[in-house]
Amino acid sequence: MGRRDFFKEAYEADKAIRFMTVAVRVSRVFDIGALRHHINQRIAKIEDLKNEPLHVDSVSQIAKNMMKAKIAKRIQSWRIRPYHPKLEKDSPTHQFRETLMDDGQPFEFTLSAIYRESTLKMGSTPSILVPGFIPDGNEAFFMVRKSFLKQGPVYYVNYPNQHFHKEALYHQIYDMILDLNRRSLKSAGQKNTPFLVGTSFGCRIILSFLKWLSDQGLADTIKIRGLVLLSPVLCLEDVVDVGVAKQRTLVGRAVSHLYEVDPNDPAAVENAMKKARSIFTKMFQSGAKNLNFEEEAHIPILAIEDEVLRIFDATFTPDSGFFQRYMGLKDEKPLEIEYLSDLPTLVLFAEGENDVLSPNSPTFTNLSQVDKLHAIFPNGRVEVVYSLDEKRKVTHSDLIFQAQRYQAHLEPWLNQTVG
Repeated sequence: MGRRDFFKEAYEADKAIRFMTVAVRVSRVFDIGALRHHINQRIAKIEDLKNEPLHVDSVSQIAKNMMKAKIAKRIQSWRIRPYHPKLEKDSPTHQFRETLMDDGQPFEFTLSAIYRESTLKMGSTPSILVPGFIPDGNEAFFMVRKSFLKQGPVYYVNYPNQHFHKEALYHQIYDMILDLNRRSLKSAGQKNTPFLVGTSFGCRIILSFLKWLSDQGLADTIKIRGLVLLSPVLCLEDVVDVGVAKQRTLVGRAVSHLYEVDPNDPAAVENAMKKARSIFTKMFQSGAKNLNFEEEAHIPILAIEDEVLRIFDATFTPDSGFFQRYMGLKDEKPLEIEYLSDLPTLVLFAEGENDVLSPNSPTFTNLSQVDKLHAIFPNGRVEVVYSLDEKRKVTHSDLIFQAQRYQAHLEPWLNQTVG
C-alpha cells in the first residue's frame, strides 16, 4: 500500500487550501506539482516522527501553513534585490582592486553577495547583517529581521560558497557604510548611519572590520550607529577546547576535525566537511523536531526550512568557501581586554551557550562580565536570552527557533539607540 496523499486529503477537506491552490496555479508563483510533492514528503516525515497516523484536521492545518509559508517567502523575495554599493572616488577599494589584479585575482570573484530588503516603514536607520559560518544571511536572520526592518532597510551578507577573502569583505562593508552615510535624508538633513549586526562567526568579521578601519586610518571617514553581537565566536578557543582529546560539544567535534586535516589534501578536507555537515544537520533538525507545525507562529520557519537544510547538502554546496572560513578562525586571537569602540553595543548570549561554546571560551568569559565588557566597549550592554518553554532552552545563535526571545531583547535596545 502506498503512502497517503496528504495534499489531496487537505485539498478536499479545507476550502482555504483549494483557494490558495487556484491562486498559485493562476499566478504561477511556483509549480503546484512540486509544492504538492514537497508537502506530501514533509507531512510524511512528521507522521513518522509521531509514530501514529495524523488526523485529517492536522494534515489540513500543516498543509495550509506550508502553503502560506511558501507564498510568504516568495512575496518577501520580491522585496529583496541585489545591492552593489556605489564606489566613491575616495574609496580605498580602487587601490585594493588594482592590488588583487596585480596578484592575478579577479576582484569580482572575491566578493560576497549582498542583498537589500526594503521596508515600508519610515525608519532611516539601516542594518547590515553578517551571518555565522552557515546558513546564508538571508536565512540566518529571516526570523528576527522584522526587528531591524522597523528601523530601516536591511542588508544581508552572503559569503561566497567557493572561496573566502576577509579583506575583500571589509572593503565591501566599508563601501556600504560610506554609500549609506552619503545618502542623507533631504527633508531632515540626517545621515543614514547603519547598525552592524553579527551572529556567531559574523561577530568576528565585524570586530576585525573595526580593527581594519583603525589600521587603515579610515575610522573617522564613516559613521556607524551601533553594534549588535549575537552569540559571538571570535577565536578557535571559543568552540574548540584546545589540547583536549575528545571535545565536549558537537560543534567542537565538527570544527576540531577540520583543523586536523591537511588543507592541501582535497579528500581529507571533504571527509572532514562531511562530518561537519552531518553534525550541523542534526543540530538543525533537533531544533525543528519539537515544533508544532500546526501553529501559525511556526509558518516562517517552514518558509526557510528547505533553504537552510539545502546548505548542508553535499550535492548542493561546494566545501571550499566553508572550509576557508573555518580555517580563518584558527588564526584569530582572543579578544583582548582593552578599549575597542565606544559605539553603543549590545551583546546577547543564549542561556545554553555551553552546548556549543567550549568550557573555556575566552569571548564568553570576557564579554559576559560587565567590568571586562566595559573595558572593551564602554557603551556596551550584555544580556542573556532565556526561553519561556520549559522543554527547550535557547541555544547558541538560536535565531530561527527562538526568534521571539531574541526580539524581546533587540527591539527595546534598537528603539533606545535610535532615539
